[in-house]
Amino acid sequence: MKTVLITGGSGMIGRHLSDRLIEKGYDVIWLSREKHIKAEIPRYKWNLLAGEIDEEALEEADVIVHLAGVGIAEGRWTEARKRMIVGSRVRSAHLILDKLKAMDTKVDAFISASAIGYYGAETTDRVFIEDDPHDATDFLGATCYNWEEQAKQFTSDLGIRSVSIRTGVVLSKESELIKKAILPIKWWLGAPLGKGSQYMNWIHIDDLCDIYIKAIEDETMQGAYNAVAPEYTTNAEFMKTMAKLLGKPMFLPRVPEFVFRLFLGEAAQIILEGSRISSQKISNTGFEFKYKTIHDALKAILLKRKEKKSQR
Repeated sequence: MKTVLITGGSGMIGRHLSDRLIEKGYDVIWLSREKHIKAEIPRYKWNLLAGEIDEEALEEADVIVHLAGVGIAEGRWTEARKRMIVGSRVRSAHLILDKLKAMDTKVDAFISASAIGYYGAETTDRVFIEDDPHDATDFLGATCYNWEEQAKQFTSDLGIRSVSIRTGVVLSKESELIKKAILPIKWWLGAPLGKGSQYMNWIHIDDLCDIYIKAIEDETMQGAYNAVAPEYTTNAEFMKTMAKLLGKPMFLPRVPEFVFRLFLGEAAQIILEGSRISSQKISNTGFEFKYKTIHDALKAILLKRKEKKSQR
């Protein structure tokens, strides 16, 4: 079986993907801040600021999955924070590319995370597809564009197949969104956020990991793919479904937009804006979603949270 090298392996998606790959018989290794070869998942050191990567990791890798990146939704986007968001994604990919060039080492594929922020922050009736241009005036739009352009260089410079996975909101029992949504609803304080009509493009973590695995195994996949569920869901619909599954009413008026802008500034757009994103391209590859509706996805997640609590 092939060896998959993952950056950002200790994150929520990285851990879940690692487990799935190991179950399928892959060897998995991580790039990490500290080297720990004897860990359950072997870790090789890299240092972005120093421009260093343990060459042994690149020599072992057949496929690289690039998930590393500072959290986008964690607080205000100060200028320093913006530099970290961009650098942790774009510069880190560039470092890997440079090292592969210097070592004259070639991997089978470079699979990179991206985000639906590529299309910009707006709420419209438009349904965005992969061929639509990025929003160059928007911070996330420009960041995702540069992120993907760096991934394309693995193909243009080294002839390595590259894929960018434009990911929506990832739903998992560990996700902060689920944790933050459950608490107010349980206390009868659930409400739509902002206008509530903005679309929330989501994907269950199992489906997301299956898309990454397909990108690893399907050699016909190249370029960008939207990783979002096929159902179009507004923020209000998400909150109502969560409340219904928790057996709680939701009668409060929507939370005003200014509240989020006050605390999050520019970053509030992640919550307050959203248009529909098509998943047709990934479906055309033969990929089948396990969780096609928000009801099924949330029901499965809440059940897993309940099972986890009962095991404590």
